[in-house]
Amino acid sequence: MKTIKLIVIVLTAVFVSNCSNKKSNTQEASNENLAVVVNEEPVEASLFDRLGGTDGISSIVDDIVQAHLDNPVINHVFLPLKENPEHFESFKTHVKEFLSAGTGGGATYTGKDLPSAHKGLNTTEKEFLSAVDDILMTLSKHNIDEETKKDMLYILYSMKGAVIGM
Repeated sequence: MKTIKLIVIVLTAVFVSNCSNKKSNTQEASNENLAVVVNEEPVEASLFDRLGGTDGISSIVDDIVQAHLDNPVINHVFLPLKENPEHFESFKTHVKEFLSAGTGGGATYTGKDLPSAHKGLNTTEKEFLSAVDDILMTLSKHNIDEETKKDMLYILYSMKGAVIGM
């Protein structure tokens, strides 16, 4: 679990440092992704905030899980989870914590690390891409802007090796 926390922290740091959107003191901070202005320099909202904070992420995760359940390419992984409602809710809670912690929110992730969570699933490239498609479709459904979707895509692909073939 410490390994995944370190990975999430590093990914978040890389994201924040690479995605700074600084404007000169004379430019207006009109970009909707800019949350505050400090010393006349705009500061970009965290990915967590751009996803709608805790409530937004909760709603997004619920819809992603439903999309996975409806997706014939990957639903074989998710349908058995519904057989145990308590485990199913625990799974969704872990995904919400993971997404919140990995995007700059205050949640503490209490689930398994990615390789352990995906061990034995033998996820294929096709399944991974299908899951990514579900996630991007859900972000569009929630009116998430293109830049935020690109940032999420970057994070998803950074985790690909920990998911495929495990």
